[in-house]
Formats: sequence, C-alpha cells, structure tokens
Amino acid sequence: MKVLLIQPPIRDFYQTTIRTQPIGLAYLAASLVQHGHEAAILDCQTGQRRAIPVPPELSHLRQFYPFGDRSPFKLYTGYYHFGMAWDEIRRSIEASEADVFGISSAFTPYHGEALEIARIVKEWDRRKVVVMGGAHVSGDPDGVLQSPFVDYVVLGEGEVRFPRLLEALERGTIEHFEEIDGMGYRKDGRVRIIPIQTFIEDLDGLPYPSRELLDPERYRFGKKRSTMLITSRGCPHRCAYCSAHLVMGSTFRKRSPNAVLREMLECHRRYDIRLFDIEDDNFTFDRARAKQLMKLILETFGERRLELTAMNGVSYASLDKELLDLMGRAGFRSIGLSLVSADASIREGMARPGSPSSFDEILKEAEMAGLDATVYAILGMPGQTIEEMVDTLVLLMGRRVLIGPSIYYPTPGTPLFNACKRRGLLPHPSSLWRSSAFPVETSEFDRLDLVTLFRLARVLNTIKGRMVIDDLEEGLTVGQLDQVLRDRKAGKKVEAKVEGEEDRSPECRARRNRGVSCEDLILTLLCERSFVSLRRGGDGKMTAVKERSSRRVLDCFFEKARRRPILGTRSARGAPPGTPGRP
Repeated sequence: MKVLLIQPPIRDFYQTTIRTQPIGLAYLAASLVQHGHEAAILDCQTGQRRAIPVPPELSHLRQFYPFGDRSPFKLYTGYYHFGMAWDEIRRSIEASEADVFGISSAFTPYHGEALEIARIVKEWDRRKVVVMGGAHVSGDPDGVLQSPFVDYVVLGEGEVRFPRLLEALERGTIEHFEEIDGMGYRKDGRVRIIPIQTFIEDLDGLPYPSRELLDPERYRFGKKRSTMLITSRGCPHRCAYCSAHLVMGSTFRKRSPNAVLREMLECHRRYDIRLFDIEDDNFTFDRARAKQLMKLILETFGERRLELTAMNGVSYASLDKELLDLMGRAGFRSIGLSLVSADASIREGMARPGSPSSFDEILKEAEMAGLDATVYAILGMPGQTIEEMVDTLVLLMGRRVLIGPSIYYPTPGTPLFNACKRRGLLPHPSSLWRSSAFPVETSEFDRLDLVTLFRLARVLNTIKGRMVIDDLEEGLTVGQLDQVLRDRKAGKKVEAKVEGEEDRSPECRARRNRGVSCEDLILTLLCERSFVSLRRGGDGKMTAVKERSSRRVLDCFFEKARRRPILGTRSARGAPPGTPGRP
C-alpha cells in the first residue's frame, strides 16, 4: 500500500524550531518499506511562520503578552501558524496518491491541527484510510476515535503495529484486530481499544530511520546540519507529569553502542551531518552503556569533532564525573538537567529521582568538564506553592546555570493529569493545555503568579549573562545589585550635566535615542517591584510601560533573595532568556 505520513503544522505563541524533525515518522517509514509498502513523509512544520489572530479561547492571554514589547524580558511577540498553509497541505495530500494517511498527534493542545489534516483527507476522498498515532493518541485513544475523520489509532510504538494494520486492511480481516495489541477502531458503532501489552525488545533489529525522505537542509542547528538519534527507549522513573511511558513503556530497552555508531557514520557520510541530538527519554539510565558510546565516538570521530546535544534532558541522578568528562570530550557543550523543584517533598511526590546534594555535586563536575548547564524547574503543578517555586528560582539564581522555567501542562494518561481532572483544575477546551497558556490555577497560585515567575526567571538569566561578560560583578547579592544600578544611574545623570543639554556627541545622541536601557528595566523591578515592557512610540523612541505583575510573588522573591548572591553562567557566549518546554 502507499502511505503518506504527516507531521501537522502547529499554532501557538512560539515553536521550538530546533526540535521539529519527525524522527518517529522516519522510523515508521523505514519499517513500512521493510514490509513491502511505499512510504513518504510530509513534514508540515517547515520554517515558515505566519501571524494569525489569537483564537477566542486564548484571547484572555493578551493581557500577559504585550506583542509590541521590545524589552529583553519579553514573553511572546504574536500568535502564529508555524508551517505549511492549509491549502498547500491539501494540494500535497491530493498529489500524493496515497491509500493510507498516517497522522502524528504528539501534543494534546495541537490535536486540533492533526484533526484538521484528517478532515482535509476525508473531504477530498472518504475512501482514504486515516490512521493516527503519537503521545496524545496513546493518552486518549477513545477521545481521538470520537472524530468521524479518524478510522484507526495506533498506540505506543508503531513500527510493528502499523504494518500489521496494513496487512489486515489488505486482506480484509478487520474482524481479527483483537489479535493486535495497541490498536483502536470502531466496530458496530462502538469504539474498541486493544491495550498495549508488548514493546519492541530488539531495538538493533529496527531499520535506520528513512532520513532520505526528509530534506536535510531543513534541520539545522545554527549552520550545521543536524539529526535526532534514538539510542534507547523506555523510562523506569514514571514521573507523575510525564507521558513517556505511555508511548515507549517503563522498561528501559537499549541499542548497542556499535549500532548507534554505525548510524552516526552513515549520517555523517551520506548527509554531512555534524550535530546529533540524542532524544532518548533517559539516555544515561545505563551509565556504562552511555560511557561506552562516548568512547566509541571519541575513537571514531576524534575529540570535539562533532557537536552532541540531548535536548530532551538527562537525569542528574545517573551522571558522574567520568561520564561528564567523556560527554564533554565527545562533543557535548552543554547539558540540560531537570531539577523540577528545590523542595524534596515535591520531587518525591512527582517520583523524580535524585537529591539536592547529588545535584550540586553534578553541577561542579559538569563545570570541571567544561559543560554549560541549563537547569529546568517546573512551575504551576498542583501541590506547589508560591514560596516553594520562589525557593527553586532563588536556588538556581545562586548556581552557575541558566534557569529553564518550564510551565506545567496537563498530559492525558499521566497521574498528575488524573489528579487535575479529579480536582476540577483542567480548563476547557483542551487547546488550553499548553505551557504558553499557563493552564492550571489552584488555591495556591493563579495565572498572573506564574507569568510573574516566568518573567522573573528571564530577568535572572539576563543578569547572569551580564555577569559573564563582566558588565556586572559575579556574586552580587540582589540588594547589592540594586545599589550598583542606582549608583550607575546617578553617575550617568552627573555625566549628562557635565556634557550639557546641547551636547551632540555620538555617545550622548545614542543614549537619548535608546531612551530606556536594560539596566533601567532591572532597576525598576528592584525599586518598584513591577515589570515593564518597552514600546516604540510615534517619535521612534522606546518608552517603558508597566505590566501586570504579581506583587505577592515579587514580595516573596525579594524577601528571600535580597541577601543571596547571584552567580553567572559558565558560558562566555551570553545568557539568553529561559526557553519554555514543549508545547
């Protein structure tokens, strides 16, 4: 059969563009070809971006997102359609001549875009078969099959199930679907779901992803061609907020280091790929295997000849000095670590491994290995308090790391999602279950509190960055920073008086044209406990505009942080604002 696998476009305030390669569809395509089918991939998440109106259900967020903000602490600058336009997608679907359309639905808030693809297919030709898979499908298969545009769903791993589904369709033996676990369909007007019972054990036996079906120029990190690698599947930790086990299971299964290396060599020789992103759910769970892979990369490619990343993050509980040193030499420049919270009870409640003492030890070893670190804290989970979330930011403020503020979003099928559902914390509709919507509010915090915490993390990252470039002295306490910026501002006023009001020197003109500096914005926050945005006026000058801020969050932060030092980051490449996680 001829199959077109589709990654839909998304609509949101932002997109994590460096993590859009549909490696799962490439794996699926390779398996389909191995079983005698024709396969093609339509990646609708191209580099295109088009501003569109904010949908009604998200319109309340406009009060938090001043789209005209030019400050270094701005949140989002608009609402966009990321990827191919619907009419272009329709033309590609009609030109494909496919019999079956496999549509990925990875994240719940973007499920509407996946359904729109299914609708386009069925409106063109109702005889075509639509199959849907992905993390959202594994979490809510019944809900997905309520759509008249979806014929079948595949849960979990699709490399075995999808070919078996096609075989059944070719033979017309649909009544025997009960023999295929991880399948969902409608029969006699009723939805039937066959639960997952098996996962693929022999990962080395899977064919390499069909990267020949993807445009290698589309997936770059900076100027380098990049690709994703999957070196293992399954995560034993079962964190309460994570859906990884729904798709890949809770048993850790691994590829051999030699098999991974052969795939890397093929990518390097065939596509000139020099950057590899290891997208495993728990890459370092088997520490010995991770070390062996790093040693093979060093022996084959040489020291720091490649660039390696693990954008899905690694668990600090499974790292040690030797592994970090090997990672740095093999090509890692940075690592992303998930702390979740500074509070041990929160981490335990979320089933998150690791202790604060081991966290600090790993940070020291990472710094010794020459690795930058971004540490991710989750904000906005049920059970959290403002004080606890502030404590986490204050802790990371005093470490040489970038702060990655990740706003919690409910994911169907996870324990925390079920808890939100029981407590009536899920907003309606499900398109609101995205990080950019700050979806969950409890008696302990509201949306404005979370927005303020998120902005605060961005300010701290900016201050850390200025310490790296020696614009600010590292180790200043928040109180000392306040005084330093006041003194600088007073010094500039004296300088301006000495120069005279009519001074037309380039430096003076540049200062007047800038209007408001980054230091001014930080000082306003320190003095007035309020965030401000920068808007360009009719005269072209920037003016500061106060934005809504949570006073209780800022009061709590300054009470706890005033006498605490701020440390920069190890990196000399600057400190960009914290990037939110997906979606």
